[in-house]
Amino acid sequence: SSGINAEYGEADPQPSFEENNTIQHTKRLLPYNHRVMLAASVYLEYIQGQRGLPPQPAYFISDPYLMRQTFKLALGTYHYIAVIEDLLLETYFYSSYVQFRQCQSLVTVMLYNLKLLGFKAPRPFTCEFGETVREVQDVHDALLRFKTKFHAAFARCRIKCNAYREDLLMGQDLMIRQRCSLNTPRYIRVNTLRRNKEQVIMTLDNRGYTKIAPGEPWSPFSYYCDPLIDQLLVFSPNSKDDLTNFALVHDGSLQLQDRSTVLSGFILQKLITTNGSANDDLIVTDIGNGNTACYLAALQNKESSILAFGPEPSATEKLLAKSETLNASNVHIVNEPFLQSSSKDKIFKGVRGILCNPPSTLSGVVDIIELVVEEGEKFLPTIAKGPCETNNLPRYVTTQYLTLKHALSFPKVNTVVYFTRSIHPQENELLIKKVVDELCDSSEDCPFRLVPVDGTVRDSLISGKPSYYEPLVNMKNVHGDTAVKCLRVMPTEEMSGFFIANFQRMAAKPSTILERALEKGTLGGEPGRHDGKKHRKNKKNKPKKPATAGETAMDPTTSSMIKVREKKSRKSAKKKGA
Repeated sequence: SSGINAEYGEADPQPSFEENNTIQHTKRLLPYNHRVMLAASVYLEYIQGQRGLPPQPAYFISDPYLMRQTFKLALGTYHYIAVIEDLLLETYFYSSYVQFRQCQSLVTVMLYNLKLLGFKAPRPFTCEFGETVREVQDVHDALLRFKTKFHAAFARCRIKCNAYREDLLMGQDLMIRQRCSLNTPRYIRVNTLRRNKEQVIMTLDNRGYTKIAPGEPWSPFSYYCDPLIDQLLVFSPNSKDDLTNFALVHDGSLQLQDRSTVLSGFILQKLITTNGSANDDLIVTDIGNGNTACYLAALQNKESSILAFGPEPSATEKLLAKSETLNASNVHIVNEPFLQSSSKDKIFKGVRGILCNPPSTLSGVVDIIELVVEEGEKFLPTIAKGPCETNNLPRYVTTQYLTLKHALSFPKVNTVVYFTRSIHPQENELLIKKVVDELCDSSEDCPFRLVPVDGTVRDSLISGKPSYYEPLVNMKNVHGDTAVKCLRVMPTEEMSGFFIANFQRMAAKPSTILERALEKGTLGGEPGRHDGKKHRKNKKNKPKKPATAGETAMDPTTSSMIKVREKKSRKSAKKKGA
């Protein structure tokens, strides 16, 4: 947007591509405009539970760059909320400005922004609409009058907490997540329903992006091809804002998507093509933002259907428009929760695979700002509390267990892939162990069994490098036999963490197949008979000789041996008589 104000004067213009197809490398500054401050205060209240989610972006901020800055301010303020409130109390700010007690969230957000500036006054600015919001301007002026007191109080707070770095004032889990997210690359999937990979790479090269090999140091606006997933491109961290305004992103040729969600669809489709065909129908239990469903549509043939469940009523139209933009015509949205569907419904007769991706705590997500921008503001309260937040964990585990059990109840389904973006064993290994034990005790003839994740996929994802998140996870109660078959990837600076488990249906026993065939009468016998005997017409059954009292309790083998002995004894008696 033009006219956006930055902290130190006007912001640099948005990156744009000139007619000669070269990219303008511009430096973007944190915007300091009134709408961003007001919107951040609204989302802060939503995170704290003081208000509901706004029905539309707060203060009509729809530009992705401005949305990122808004969410950064809201989440950053929440993470330092205790420190900021102490600063306001210690300096008696509200005693001097009683009128600002009615807008404490706005005061808190703007004080956090002032802390980011080192408690230095920004240069004068004007609002992008030519006039300022009086309330925001008054709070801004009042905070600047107290900036020296705030600076001194913040220094005393750091000394008291022995925090030689500012991030030590946060919790350990928040500090670890922030450290990992600093240099997280940007993953973008090539939508082969629009363009092929070669066309996209040619366009990127013409526009100034540099292709490097995996493992090479990042250079400005560089990228490389993911070594495991052919359609995935990995971009340098400093290119996030430029990619948002990329023309190929707007027309659906490129799709901003986290690598973990791409991997879940990649593994499911690989199992389906191994045990079935690319024409089989698939189910996605939670459509989310639609990225995974559209990716499966690109992997499968046009004849297959991707049934995506659980969209919110307000998001259905947006998801339909997105699937149309991505040219994913075989994605069909089912406007009901997956748990309310009937596994015996006729519409599922062609379904052979299910991606079971129920809602989770998202504790494995590293770049939470990109998550909120891509998948919506509704995740703000979940991710704001940090990876170690477990207050809502039982509710998530219950939903995940019911969703997985329901997915395993579909009679025609042969493959189920369970996927979460969580690091908690309660949502992953422990839940899978419980389901596996129930499957072993099941009386079904051909139940599902847990199968190991493909070794090639595992080796390419498990690097052996230690993760900052390992001290946050308690793996003492995890069963080794179950964990070795699943895939757990801990969050790192390179990608978010996730968990995947594969279930495959076992083949039915030959006796069961024969019994079912006899019940249907497909073997030429009378339907419904289970004795396996042939009944021929025009032949009378000879009456059997009644068994003696001694033979009644004997098995056929013992009875025949007795007859042989009796015959021998009769022959020997005749010889003696002769």
